[in-house]
Amino acid sequence: MFALLPGVPGVDDIRALAKRMDTARHRGVPDGVVLELDLLSVPNETGGFDPFAILAGGRPVVLRAAVDAIHRAAEDPRVAGLIARIQLPVAAPGPVQELRSAIAAFSDVKPSLAWAETYPGTMSYYLASAFREVWMQPSGTVGLVGFATSAMFLRDALDKAGIEAQFISRGEYKSAVNRFTQNSYTDAHREADTRLIESLHAQVLADVGHSRHLDPEELDALADKAPLLRDDAVTGRLVDRIGFRDEAYARIGELVGAPGISPETGDADSEDAPPRLYLSRYARATAARSAPPLPGRKTKPVIAVVTLDGPIVSGRGGPALLPLGNSSAGADTITAALREAAADDDVVAIVLRVDSPGGSVTGSETIWREVAKVRDGGTPVVASMGAVAASGGYYVSMGADAIVANPGTITGSIGVLTGKLVARELKDRLGVGSDTVRTNRNADAWSINQPFTDEQRAHIEAETDLIYTDFVERVAQGRNMSVEDVEVVARGRVWTGADALERGLVDELGGLRTAITRAKVLAGLDAEDEVRTVGYPGSSLMDLLRPKPSSQPAAASLPDAFAALVGRSVAGVLQNAERSLSGVSAVWPGNYRF
Repeated sequence: MFALLPGVPGVDDIRALAKRMDTARHRGVPDGVVLELDLLSVPNETGGFDPFAILAGGRPVVLRAAVDAIHRAAEDPRVAGLIARIQLPVAAPGPVQELRSAIAAFSDVKPSLAWAETYPGTMSYYLASAFREVWMQPSGTVGLVGFATSAMFLRDALDKAGIEAQFISRGEYKSAVNRFTQNSYTDAHREADTRLIESLHAQVLADVGHSRHLDPEELDALADKAPLLRDDAVTGRLVDRIGFRDEAYARIGELVGAPGISPETGDADSEDAPPRLYLSRYARATAARSAPPLPGRKTKPVIAVVTLDGPIVSGRGGPALLPLGNSSAGADTITAALREAAADDDVVAIVLRVDSPGGSVTGSETIWREVAKVRDGGTPVVASMGAVAASGGYYVSMGADAIVANPGTITGSIGVLTGKLVARELKDRLGVGSDTVRTNRNADAWSINQPFTDEQRAHIEAETDLIYTDFVERVAQGRNMSVEDVEVVARGRVWTGADALERGLVDELGGLRTAITRAKVLAGLDAEDEVRTVGYPGSSLMDLLRPKPSSQPAAASLPDAFAALVGRSVAGVLQNAERSLSGVSAVWPGNYRF
């Protein structure tokens, strides 16, 4: 026997050193690596500025980066397989479908395995079914239970509380106000919700059936018995194996050909196990860098991706700075991003990525106008719809050269609503006094202290009609449809992306990658041509805090930028600061919502 001298490296030390050298040689991605993905929620559209994430070690991977990384990994010879914990309590169908499509493409060429303690809902198992093997712990269940809506109605409660709901909407399917004005489903509301979940259910049955080699009818019968315990899940061919995490990791080692690794005898964390890397780390290590091109070198064409994430508001909007805050898509921010992208000579097309339930009418119209100007300026625009692009989210998309939606994207809802809650009776019951002084009859029209007068209501009805008419006519113009045909699919009704395609509201089904391909073709490139994608607007801390010098696009010419700078300096000397008096209303807020 040979005894190692003190300070002399042993076999394990040499092996560890070799692994580190291999990792360094491959820029952080070792040969034969198995990528890990832990999905307790679907990645967000945007990362925003999250100080807590920075303190924890960096931003989590966003949806776009995760999807791109999985597609890159499928072609990367250094990547041997993919293992993921899929345990989504709730998730929107659209983003799940984008992620699922990438995983299915990976699974077509390399080993993949999904495991979970339990699959708590339909979307969780739906995503897991795209992997080659599906595992579950013994105590888990497969919650492939289908879809249901659960609407809440507050009319009777508001009546008892002494609150009167006064809302005006256009489109009998525009159901957002029904929670305040109804005590149960209206026929139109029930019809729209029923069709929505039927479409989603059919999509899940078809996709799971294809992946698991089951007939949709078999799956539907299993869904009636769900959540399924382990024996029924295995017998029904929804789960390949019951086992724990260590056994699942040993199995992926076996599938990628690691020596001496098996679920029965191998140690998933031993030295013989294949190297592992979180997908977020792989995404950052392999992402294309946006370094400035060298002088004289031809650069790849650029596709700008302008992301509109959250409710649409007038002004700047912005990401939530705290975990409990709400992010919003500011019309000023989005339009500035569109102008900046269009002013960049390297940008050949723009993809407007929309994930929004709607919002301000004026903010939506502002973005719609900028999309039209970009198109008129010769830059193609493709709208890519994520989880939801309804109402204002559809309004900003309808003027694009093409609209791409996931099959499960919630879209449409071409309608408008506005109104207020009148709390006069509640305040009287509580002994809360209030009074008003006004200069004109409509100065306090939106006060919660009294209902609309007949004159005010007539004015609001006229405004609502005008906004709805504009909406329908602009859809007809953007989609090359007649006003009559748009009216049939409008009236405030929401559709899945699949149903919207059949009705002419979108052009193609797919995710962001599909939209980028469409943008390349519209820009005169081949679908297979390599391009560089650049995201707008920025979301770093400096992007949030650094004031813009002007509304002039950053990529504008130097003479134009200089002229704008001089003009702004003169204007700044002459401009008076505005002051607002708290509690004094000098506006007709309306708060019209798409």
